[in-house]
Amino acid sequence: MEANEANIAEFLQADSELAAAEAELRVITERSAKAKATALAAIAERVGSVSGAADLVEISAAKAKTLLREAGLSVATKKAASSQESTPAPATPDAATDESHTEPSDPAVMSA
Repeated sequence: MEANEANIAEFLQADSELAAAEAELRVITERSAKAKATALAAIAERVGSVSGAADLVEISAAKAKTLLREAGLSVATKKAASSQESTPAPATPDAATDESHTEPSDPAVMSA
């Protein structure tokens, strides 16, 4: 009976150590995924797109987007930044165009 209790105690101890190791592995994996996503976000911002960054690190664009989403990161790509910055300007004639089409009215300027 004592041998059986010792085996049960040993089994429970091993099970507890296994659970602790699994928990530690989960934490390490989450940190690694966060680090990968952070690096991917930095690359995407430099390149201008998530799919371009995915190509550089040789993963699919879908996987890259999933990695960023799961890490809670968003990327300011050049495309998104340029669409925010480009607002329609009021219709005004271009100064250079106006100068090239106007002719001087002063005869002294014309002869000079």
